[in-house]
Amino acid sequence: MFKSDPKFSFIVPVYDVPDDVFKRCLMSIVDQDYKNLEVIIVPNGDQHAAELAREFAEGRDNWKIMPLEEKGGARAKNYGFDQSTGDIVSFFCSDYIANPGMVTMWVDKLLQNPDCQFIYGAYEYSIKPRNAYYSKPFDMYQLEVANFIDSGFPIWREHAGRWDEKVKSLQDWDYWLNTIKIKGQGKLKGHYLGREISFIAEPPRDGGLSIDSMQNWVDRTDFIKNKYGIPIRDICVVSVGAPNHGIEIAKMIGADYRDDTIHKENNYKALYLIGWYMKPDQAQNDHPMILQCFHKSKKILHFVGADLYWLRKFSCQQIKEWAGAMKLSVDHFLTENQAAHDELLSYGLESEIVPIPPYTDLSVKPLPDEFSVAVYLTDKSDFDKYLQKYTLSIIKAMPDVKFKGYGDFDQGEFKSKNFEHKGLLNKEEWTEFVYSNSAYMRLVRHDTRPMASDEFIMAGRSVITNIQAQYMDVIDTSGTMPFDSWDLFAPGFTASRWPDTKADIVRKIREVKKRPQGATQIDASVRLQAELDKSKYIRKINDLANSVKLELISA
Repeated sequence: MFKSDPKFSFIVPVYDVPDDVFKRCLMSIVDQDYKNLEVIIVPNGDQHAAELAREFAEGRDNWKIMPLEEKGGARAKNYGFDQSTGDIVSFFCSDYIANPGMVTMWVDKLLQNPDCQFIYGAYEYSIKPRNAYYSKPFDMYQLEVANFIDSGFPIWREHAGRWDEKVKSLQDWDYWLNTIKIKGQGKLKGHYLGREISFIAEPPRDGGLSIDSMQNWVDRTDFIKNKYGIPIRDICVVSVGAPNHGIEIAKMIGADYRDDTIHKENNYKALYLIGWYMKPDQAQNDHPMILQCFHKSKKILHFVGADLYWLRKFSCQQIKEWAGAMKLSVDHFLTENQAAHDELLSYGLESEIVPIPPYTDLSVKPLPDEFSVAVYLTDKSDFDKYLQKYTLSIIKAMPDVKFKGYGDFDQGEFKSKNFEHKGLLNKEEWTEFVYSNSAYMRLVRHDTRPMASDEFIMAGRSVITNIQAQYMDVIDTSGTMPFDSWDLFAPGFTASRWPDTKADIVRKIREVKKRPQGATQIDASVRLQAELDKSKYIRKINDLANSVKLELISA
């Protein structure tokens, strides 16, 4: 157990930084309220910076100026580390401005998360507007694709690695890979601070390492990947509207997932774009820029749900122009089921039906002793896609049936004895959640092929839904009048039809409750697992990435 006031070391290498910028950095360190602290400033080949630092160090016993004649940021950091004595160290850049109370917050977070060896998170740029880089939750796979941890964030001394003085740029990335993969043998874990801003950073300056990496991105990234045995992959997955989905797909097919570094140079054979999230009220759409950044790559676009919904909001003229541009820009269009294929075809685009298999491997297990129905509830959807009010009304209408919710839903004043909300679930919790339920109810205003529904079927559970899908108990909410017959989803939830739709849903849940698990569910699970075979899907995407032209085959 670490002591309650561990010694904290700032290691500040400095070379060719404007005086006012360097002074702001040092003043922000002076203003920290954490007492057990030392500051090691290493001017490497910069006598002027050394003189300026001595002015701040005068009268402060915990400040040390350790000049180094040789130039080189990595060398200065190693030298500063060797001169430091702190239990916790931060390689703090000389153009950073620490927020008040930063060190106290950092130390508290490290002590509160003893399973983590370092912490990291967000910072702001000093230019206007004050754009922030928020980083992302710790994931070793993503760190191997591109760095998302700044070197200024603290690590316990015993776990700190060395800086490779031969690395030309991307030194932060090299440092964290070396620290975690080599020194830590892949066992180190970082605690993500979320969106809390720790410090302010100056933007990249001409002649700096950041500019070097931007100008030589492919060479520099390939050097780092070769050094650590990280595969240089042919396919890059991007998903603006469903990043978590995109990350898991990239892992499944053995591709890179890119977000922060989309705009950097690349040599990928193919871009695999998950979803085309474009809304009429958006001032700027990121997707054309993404396609341009991958202008040398084969482009595969997979429509996955709400992206098709938003296309409905455009005028016929806008859709016609968009479809024409898409035919010129994209090599392969994919959809997940027949309904989505038909809808996209109505916009003038021919697609191939390629369902995305679940990331998890579920098989049939006995149903729980108590019948319960799982539901997805979220407050984060950009429209009422998941019919939250209607779903909650079904729960209220069936007090004799147990419902279990998951997702980022704020219950607020909603209280019901037959309802239990589990919140957001990780992979292990998700698998346990699926097996703890007898059925899954998914009501939507629009969707294509929900992965969760497939997972419940694979686990031998029933699925009650208004999505036209095989093996599931489907509630028909499509239009019955000529003017709304094109919509397969929403008409059943209009004020006039909702009472009948609600009665149909309640009746179907009661039918499912009486249904014992048997040969039908087992057969559906076996058939669906064969249809959603991961190896078949992976082969398909790789074939498209390497193909000369799209050749439609039956899915």
